[in-house]
Amino acid sequence: MNKISILNTFKFFHRNKHLAALLSGLTIILAFPPFEQGYLAWIALIPLLWASLNTSRFDAFKAGFIFSLPFSLYVNYYLAYVLYPYLSGLLATFAIISLVLYISLFYGLFSLAANIVNSYSRPWFTALALPALWMLVEYLRSLTFLAYNVGYLGYTQWSYPGILNIASVYGYWGLPFVMVFFQAILLLFLLRKLEGRPLIAVTSVLAIILFLGLIIPCFQEVNQEDEPLYTALIQGNISPERIINTNRQDTLEHYLDLTRQAIIKEPKIELVVWPETVVRLDFREQKSHPDELVKLGEKYAIDIIYGARVQKYDNLYNSVTLYSPEQHEIPVYKKHRLVPFVEFFPAEQLLNRILQLDLLLGSYTPGEEITIFNVKGRPVAGVICFESYFGDHMRLFARKGAKHQFIVTNDAWFNESIGLEQHAQAAAIRAAETGTGVTQVANTGITISFDYLGRELFRSGKSETAIFTKLLDMSKRETIYTRYGDFFPAFWAIFLLINASYFLITAKRENA
Repeated sequence: MNKISILNTFKFFHRNKHLAALLSGLTIILAFPPFEQGYLAWIALIPLLWASLNTSRFDAFKAGFIFSLPFSLYVNYYLAYVLYPYLSGLLATFAIISLVLYISLFYGLFSLAANIVNSYSRPWFTALALPALWMLVEYLRSLTFLAYNVGYLGYTQWSYPGILNIASVYGYWGLPFVMVFFQAILLLFLLRKLEGRPLIAVTSVLAIILFLGLIIPCFQEVNQEDEPLYTALIQGNISPERIINTNRQDTLEHYLDLTRQAIIKEPKIELVVWPETVVRLDFREQKSHPDELVKLGEKYAIDIIYGARVQKYDNLYNSVTLYSPEQHEIPVYKKHRLVPFVEFFPAEQLLNRILQLDLLLGSYTPGEEITIFNVKGRPVAGVICFESYFGDHMRLFARKGAKHQFIVTNDAWFNESIGLEQHAQAAAIRAAETGTGVTQVANTGITISFDYLGRELFRSGKSETAIFTKLLDMSKRETIYTRYGDFFPAFWAIFLLINASYFLITAKRENA
């Protein structure tokens, strides 16, 4: 396709702007599971950007909104597997539609902001502002108790370890930035709005950001660990119905039995990891592990990291804890980032009164401390389920010294949907960001592990009982992101604010 035909295509979309936005929304789907065509995410947004820049502000907002509708519905439909069995059909449909509309609002705001920026008639600024705006809109979605990071653009790059080096410098935020930046430059060049020195300047900025993101990691210190940790990862494959409707003792016995099988398979095991909320613990009277677990651990001299539902005083915590025959204290990490409405809601009593479910929604208390577990002299961390979508949270464990991070989760609620792949893939980004190996241990899958570069090592299937006995490398890379956190979105927010203010002041003086 030559340049003339490309321009003719843009002219067609100029008369059908909302169709262009819809095309972007449908194309970007192919970059997500199960299609996994991540390279498409580097060009899929061009029709959306075109529609956003060349129309009225209201139509620009509609373009972003229309882009999001099919895309957001697709990447979030996995929630139907948990909503429809426990809510009425009408209420479940309302919840999914509300979520899609909420997310679409952010994409509408992006397109509106892009349109406003373009009205300044400074193509070089437009080229720089578009990636910054996209990144900041995603960043805003990650804030407040409604934070929900599923379906982010940068996650489409999870299987490209070379590109993931960018995340070790700028955090996740560097990925969508360079992806949108590339498309913005290409679009403005094809429209003949960005030429000559401005084109060279903004292309140089992109090249510098890419160069630093790809080269700096080569010089980041890697602390090699001579002794890997012999670990057994247990995927028990227990259905949500069995977890809810049977005594939790039955679940505990099931995981104890699988652990015995793992030890028979490999007697050298030092650590066993179970998934989320396998055990119920009551710390109101005495802080202790289940007797059966203690007996098993003492018999085979193994440490066990496991997810537990902990009751302490009047508070309920989603937690992960460590049993070690060498330690008298019981370290407990209490989940910080709770799932909106499901684990945390400001008016949980009203929510449960309205829904009248057997489950108590929104009743968990968030934790506050960052806990590091000492496993046979190696510092490791355990985070819980939804928290793996937040790089700014998991970097705190790496900064505190963790050499490996375990994500304990129970994704059984989502059956065999793409929600399992999306959650598992987030671990690759977290590994690259923090420079630590990251291993997710799931009840029904996907159990998966990545090294400190974000390279996949192994994975389980879905809805199967699995026992992995692996030597986990404790090597760790010191990353810029671990040390400085979300400096990248902060820098570009300041950049936009300063330049937008300058242009507004200049425009007022010219019109005075």
